[in-house]
Amino acid sequence: MPDEILIPLIIFCGSLIYGTFGFGDALFAMPFLAAIIGIKTATPLMTLNGTTLAFLLFLKHYKAIDWKAARKLIVASVCGIPIGIYFLKNGNESVAKIILGIIIIAVSVYNLFIRKENKEVKLHPNLIYLFGFIAGILGGAFNTGGPPIAIYGTLSGWSQLQFVSTLQGYFLPNDFFILAGQYASGLLTKKVFFYYLTGLPFLLIALVLGNKLRSKIPVAKFNNYIFILLLIIGILFLTRSVISLF
Repeated sequence: MPDEILIPLIIFCGSLIYGTFGFGDALFAMPFLAAIIGIKTATPLMTLNGTTLAFLLFLKHYKAIDWKAARKLIVASVCGIPIGIYFLKNGNESVAKIILGIIIIAVSVYNLFIRKENKEVKLHPNLIYLFGFIAGILGGAFNTGGPPIAIYGTLSGWSQLQFVSTLQGYFLPNDFFILAGQYASGLLTKKVFFYYLTGLPFLLIALVLGNKLRSKIPVAKFNNYIFILLLIIGILFLTRSVISLF
C-alpha cells in the first residue's frame, strides 16, 4: 500500500483512540510511522497531530480540567522536554525505537495485568512532578508523554471526564512547547507538514467518531482491547528493532 494512503490510515486509527480515551494516538501510530518515515519525521508529525487533537478536546471539556494538577504536570514536563528533544536529534534511532517498544509493552502490561480497577492507591503529592518530568522526556523524544500522565491520573482516581479533560489541559501547552523546541531544532520540515495536512481530514473524522464511541462503549472493556493490541504491537516493534541492530 502506498505511503500516501497508509500514513493517513495510521493517523485515523491513532486519532480514533485519542478521541475515545483522551490519549494514546502516538502509542498506536509511532511504531508504524517510525518504521515508514523514520522516528525523526514521525515524532514532529505526531506532535502536530496531538496538538490539534488536544486543542479540539480542550475546547469541548475545558470546564472539567483539574487545573491545579495540570499546572504541576506542565512545569515538571517543561524541564524534561529539552532532554527528550536532544536525544531525538542526536541519539541513536535504533536505540530510540527499542526504548519506544519497551515503553509500549510496559504501559500495556501495567494496564492489563497490574492495575486493579478498584484498588485505592495513595500517591505522595510531590510524585506528580516525577510523572510530569518523565512525560516531558518521553514527549520530547518520541511524542509518547501520555502514558506517565495517564498512569498518574488512574492512580489518583480521576473520573472519566476529569481524566480526559485534565489530560488536554496538560497536553495542549506541553505540545506547544515541544513544537517550539522541534522548530528550533529543525525537525519541523516541509515533509512533516505535508504528511500532517494530508492526514488532517482523517484526524477530524476520527475525532468525531471517537467522541461518539466514548459515550456508548464501556471504557474499561474497550480499554483492555486497546492495550492488548498495543502489547502485540510493542512486542513486534521491539523484536524488529533489536534484530535491526545485528
